[in-house]
Amino acid sequence: MKISVAKNSGFCFGVKRAIHIAEEVASNNDKPTYVYGQLVHNETVIENLKSRGIVFAENFDEIPNDAITVLRAHGEPETTYQNLQKKSIVSGKNLTDATCPLVTLVHNVAKKLKSSGYEIILFGKHDHPEAIGTSYHIKGKDTFIVSDPEKAHLAADYIKKNNFEKVAIISQTTMSVYGYKKLIDELNSIMDNGKFEEIHLSMKDLNKKYGYVDTICNPTKQRQVGTEELAKEADVMIVIGGKNSSNSKELAHKCEEIGVETYFIQEESQLQGEWLNGRRHIGVTAGASTPDETIKNVVERIKEMANGIPGNIK
Repeated sequence: MKISVAKNSGFCFGVKRAIHIAEEVASNNDKPTYVYGQLVHNETVIENLKSRGIVFAENFDEIPNDAITVLRAHGEPETTYQNLQKKSIVSGKNLTDATCPLVTLVHNVAKKLKSSGYEIILFGKHDHPEAIGTSYHIKGKDTFIVSDPEKAHLAADYIKKNNFEKVAIISQTTMSVYGYKKLIDELNSIMDNGKFEEIHLSMKDLNKKYGYVDTICNPTKQRQVGTEELAKEADVMIVIGGKNSSNSKELAHKCEEIGVETYFIQEESQLQGEWLNGRRHIGVTAGASTPDETIKNVVERIKEMANGIPGNIK
């Protein structure tokens, strides 16, 4: 039996940075360190940080006045900073922002497009903190979000109904590369008064009537490519990621689209022996918030289980 791990699996730069920031802040202070929301979407990582004395708060009421606070990697709307300021929690004093720079880039793209007269549509997950944070910079709760390329017709109807002069589409950083392309292609097949053309990240050409900006981050792209390559060769794919991890779910979805048997797990204890029966090539991939240690544990557990199956070798 062959076990392969997809290229670029596991922690991305933004996740490593957020964890390092939280650990460093906590180690340099005697008082409890609070994190607003899940720092990253991985239960194992969160539990490890809790063991270091970091407190995770799901609402502002759980954070005391003047508390040492860290903001998660996914980015926040301005209202978060305003609410924390009311509790005397501000940058430069007791607030450290762990927002991924690549998410900040999306916010800046949104603001530039908005100031240039574009109506902006977001390709993202409605309930994902990154999409919520990015929406604030567009139209807040009124931002039009499309979560699936199959719903391109809804975006086309929205554009037609409002007769917008200029429209631009941007994406949450962790969405499917294929899904984003499919959304644009679907829209272009529907639109009868123009086509969506790419606007470069440099934002130099903002004269297009309809445009889209490729704001899916490179770590997400690399992980999806590595997973796709392996899924085409493997007999079964094991996808490791947090239950709420958007990019991990996208990896599982990509494997299923390719047609390989796919299982989505959070840790090695969830592996089942029957998944390995008769398999010659086991593929393993992991989302951006999955620790290397978890990937290693899953691979070791697969080896142990395979060793007990007649005809398989460790």
